[in-house]
Amino acid sequence: MNTIQVGAELDCMAAHPGVVGCALVDAHTGLVWDSRAGALNADRVWEAAVDYWRLHDRQKLNFAGLGTLGAAVMYHSGGVLAVFPCCSDPDVLLVAHGEHRGVDWIALQRMARALGELLRRS
Repeated sequence: MNTIQVGAELDCMAAHPGVVGCALVDAHTGLVWDSRAGALNADRVWEAAVDYWRLHDRQKLNFAGLGTLGAAVMYHSGGVLAVFPCCSDPDVLLVAHGEHRGVDWIALQRMARALGELLRRS
């Protein structure tokens, strides 16, 4: 894996307006591959956020009529936590913590897909 290029992409995402921090996390284990900034105890947040994704995976038949999950987004009093699929082999997620307003989540989702392509090529 090109860790320098992946790190640069994470830096770019963390610098995105309204983003507090972000991390690449293994979808199965919750292991944080790499992270940038984040709130207090961010490592625990990154690891625990994967459970939101796993909950959908366990219940996916109930949501089948809605189509493929593009993101799991949770609004907390301290900000928004969004989990995006990055790539499927390896199964890696991008977890981002942002402010309630001012984050272009669609742009961040596109950036996560581009990062996923970089991970797949590595």
